[in-house]
Amino acid sequence: MSDVRSAVSPCGRIAEPLQVIRLSIDSVDAARRQFPGYRLTRLVGARLELDEKDIDRLSDMLGVDLLRPVAGASKPFDHHLRHVIALYELSALFRDDGHAPYHHAIRPTGYDYHRDKVDPSGMELWRADYRVMPDVRQMMAASIRWLHRAGKDNVWLRRVPCTWHAAEAIACLRANGAFEDWARLYALYPGW
Repeated sequence: MSDVRSAVSPCGRIAEPLQVIRLSIDSVDAARRQFPGYRLTRLVGARLELDEKDIDRLSDMLGVDLLRPVAGASKPFDHHLRHVIALYELSALFRDDGHAPYHHAIRPTGYDYHRDKVDPSGMELWRADYRVMPDVRQMMAASIRWLHRAGKDNVWLRRVPCTWHAAEAIACLRANGAFEDWARLYALYPGW
């Protein structure tokens, strides 16, 4: 077994998303065999099914306190979301429109929110910017979008790469040093 700690609860069961994460870290091939159709979008969407104990188990599995406080950050998800957008250079895809408090103000570009409809040229630019990004940045952007929607997205992520198997996505995020940032975003997510 890898250096990842067990996520088994005292009753011997763990939530399926945590099983996928744990097995993916241990063996991408084994995770693909056991969870053949489990996409990253499903993993992100399953976040709403997890409770505080599950997030504690995820932290234990990774050996990292995903919920650790950050000095001066009263809203940890908002702080980390903005950090991820800056660190992974996703500002062409997401902007702070200032019309809501904290992370609620972060919205994807390419949409006219006053008219509640797609801005065709803005959406074309969003998709073009997304397509030229390396996979790790696409995975972070898609994950933010899925968190924003609390599930699948058929507007921004239409006709762009986003169908990664969860195990392959986790392997890519880990290989690029982005998995802890992704996991912290996942763990801190309070809903949009």
